[in-house]
Amino acid sequence: MSPVVAFSHTLQQWEWLPILLARLSVGGLFFLSGHGKLFRADRREQMRRTLVEAGIPWAPLLAVFVSLVEWVCGLLLMVGVLTPLCCIMLGGNMVVAIATSRLGSISARGSAEWLSEFLYLPELLCVLMLGWLFFSGPGWLSVDHLAGLY
Repeated sequence: MSPVVAFSHTLQQWEWLPILLARLSVGGLFFLSGHGKLFRADRREQMRRTLVEAGIPWAPLLAVFVSLVEWVCGLLLMVGVLTPLCCIMLGGNMVVAIATSRLGSISARGSAEWLSEFLYLPELLCVLMLGWLFFSGPGWLSVDHLAGLY
């Protein structure tokens, strides 16, 4: 076996570590964000205003719903429970955020500059990481794995 192939196999044995770090960081981001929006009046009002400005109907109700999804699914993602469902729910939140408010914030002169600014959006990175976790699974250090779901 060549050294490159051996090194590749060694790396694959450690694949669980970046999966765990991605789950903890993305889940923690959403958990803390949702917690702030649920339990701090100023953050809850900011969320409601953002939804109103984006033209989303039922903004007060949806502000609570989106915050609750972030809080609950963020916690579940950190622990590795119902990982695919959490990835879909949180990814959906981010796609709506990108479509309703973030795309409008891009002020580029050309298509290359627009693409550069689009790829720099943190929401897009979250969607990509959630997509990776959806397809790769939560790793062996998760409740999903211990329950035999992966």
